[in-house]
Amino acid sequence: MERYVIDASVILKWVLGEEQETDQSIALKLLDTWAAGITELVAPSLWQYEVGNFLGRELQDEAIEKMTLLLDLGIQSVDLGNTIIERCFAWMEQHAVTFYDASYLAVAFEIKGTLVTADEKFCRKMGSVGRICLLRDLHLPQAGDQ
Repeated sequence: MERYVIDASVILKWVLGEEQETDQSIALKLLDTWAAGITELVAPSLWQYEVGNFLGRELQDEAIEKMTLLLDLGIQSVDLGNTIIERCFAWMEQHAVTFYDASYLAVAFEIKGTLVTADEKFCRKMGSVGRICLLRDLHLPQAGDQ
């Protein structure tokens, strides 16, 4: 089973209007593969705070409803551990990225999965490290591929 780490840029596409979000259809197909048991979705617990922050600032009237919907999905969350922390700090120094962004990729290494992100700038900076895929380039497994 393919294991994907999803960041806030992907998670938000599940609840934002299609007119605002490029590649939303791919993000929704990823969610569908998870719901069908074809893929596994994981994220650092940070996703809840990043998504909540965005919703509270940009969609105040709908923030509670949308956040509750996302939390009810029960996406597996991973807490920080020593290996993740060490990777994040190393990447901050080597690639000039934030700890927040690095944490998603570090979780992908921790679970031997692939980070899926819509953040092109981060993907450019970290692409040589591996275990990262830009959302628009994601090729999802089909039901018979398990």
